[in-house]
Amino acid sequence: MSYNQNQKQYEPWKHLFDDGMAEEIPAETKEIMFRGMFAKFREILPSMSDELEQAIRNRCKVIRFKKNAVMLRYDEVCDYCFFSTAGLVTALRQTEKNKERNCWFMMGGDVIIGVKSFYDRVPSAERLVALDDTDCIALHVDDLQWVYDTYVEFNIVGRILTQKYYVPAMERTNWVGLNAEKRFELVYDEYPKFITMVPDSALASYLGITDRTLRRVKTIVYKRKGLK
Repeated sequence: MSYNQNQKQYEPWKHLFDDGMAEEIPAETKEIMFRGMFAKFREILPSMSDELEQAIRNRCKVIRFKKNAVMLRYDEVCDYCFFSTAGLVTALRQTEKNKERNCWFMMGGDVIIGVKSFYDRVPSAERLVALDDTDCIALHVDDLQWVYDTYVEFNIVGRILTQKYYVPAMERTNWVGLNAEKRFELVYDEYPKFITMVPDSALASYLGITDRTLRRVKTIVYKRKGLK
């Protein structure tokens, strides 16, 4: 779907619309997405008012990033947080040898941002790329800050979401010194959906091993767990 004048709300992603890498989402699907997102918010803040919900709705954009769409480019400041309801996204960083390495993966139900870029308002050192069609509710950083300032109670939602999605990232730094077999087993145990959703090449990149080593490691771990 090409970008047109009726889609000005999607101006930040005009280049993706023009290239067929992004599209609008049907109204009925948008409503399902919003209901799911607000249900998660109310798990954290049961007293969340209808007024607050409407204020957030009014400031959100809903967009589908097609497979291989670049949601955030290197050196671009991350202006949006994305509440993903379906799909798969990877964060990529450049290595010293000017190659790319997968740093992590995010799927439906996750909050997707370039963390340092979003919070510190600096150019991003990573790319965010959709590995599958990914449906997102996008909220601009200025609108998010307005919500925090206007509805102080919503700050607890931001704090809990930060803990839920990004504190574990610090814990994963402890995996660095482990061998490939143990790191794969930790991914299998703690993030089992990644094993079936993430392409082997991307998973191998994240683990810092070759595709061949990944196949060998899978065989060892699956055998130990009594799986085929």
